[in-house]
Amino acid sequence: MKYQETREKVLEIAVKCLEKGLIHGTAGNVSMRVPGEDVAIITPTRIPYDQLKPEQLPAVSLHAEWLEGEFKPSSETPMHTAVYRARPNLNGVVHTHSMYATVFSILEKEIPPMMPPSTPYAPVPVAPFHLPGSEELAQSAVEALGEDKMVCTLQNHGLLAACPTLERAFSAAEYIEECAQLAYLTLMAGKMNPIPDKDVQTLRDRMLKGIAV
Repeated sequence: MKYQETREKVLEIAVKCLEKGLIHGTAGNVSMRVPGEDVAIITPTRIPYDQLKPEQLPAVSLHAEWLEGEFKPSSETPMHTAVYRARPNLNGVVHTHSMYATVFSILEKEIPPMMPPSTPYAPVPVAPFHLPGSEELAQSAVEALGEDKMVCTLQNHGLLAACPTLERAFSAAEYIEECAQLAYLTLMAGKMNPIPDKDVQTLRDRMLKGIAV
């Protein structure tokens, strides 16, 4: 089967998102750019991820054309492929509807860096609302990510993590959901106290270099 290794990785991460509660049912999607090709593998639409086999995952072009695969690609394919076109250094995308990140998107609030592991990805901007699956949503997400962000939230919708590797996109989605939960709970307790700006860049540099913090 063509692209078998990439298909296996996408399905592995999709099931992990399900197990971790980042995705509920099929409300979320995962993709990975095929190394060296203008092709991505993405989860299909409306098929439970824990019932899939790798060879059933669809392959799409970077212009969202369905190339092969048993099942129809996710309706959010335009958003994933728009990110790949805009940011050639990003090779894995995880889109979740995780609760606390989504709460911040509804509030139209950035998620601040609340703990050291979140500093490579926070503060997390909010992309304005557009209909799911639309080209407008795809462009809104690309603009929110800009030239150097790896995570944004989608207003009244969820979270988008796009990183150099799919494993890292999954990790970013986990860290930012935890970060959003801490931010929300401390806000409800009366004082949201993020990491000081002067320390964020130092921690970010350490994390990006793989130094434990």
